[in-house]
Amino acid sequence: MLNNPKLILIYILQIIPLLIFPPETLRSGLVFVGIMVIIFALLGYGLWRGRTWALSLSLTLQGFNVIVRLMMLFPNALMRLSDGGFVFDLSYIAFGVVSIALSLYFLLRLDRPDVRATIVG
Repeated sequence: MLNNPKLILIYILQIIPLLIFPPETLRSGLVFVGIMVIIFALLGYGLWRGRTWALSLSLTLQGFNVIVRLMMLFPNALMRLSDGGFVFDLSYIAFGVVSIALSLYFLLRLDRPDVRATIVG
């Protein structure tokens, strides 16, 4: 299998957009993070071996991440204060936008015809 060495970074780093959350959120789900790392290691191995299911699953997960993050961004961008006012949760907004941008990059990069041909060809 002739795989482009530049794609190996995509195979390894595609888990990052799914795990970008404020640190206090990730601390409560360390077991879930470990399970995700194992699943994405297997997914990266499937991509490296040229499996079509791995490419389809990667594209689906990155696309769902964009959709879910957009749906979660607006309701969670504002925090209600105890005095009845509101304040923007800038850390949540920043992490959400970075996650969406990275997922879109991986999604568009993996869906290019030359990359698709390199992976499954």
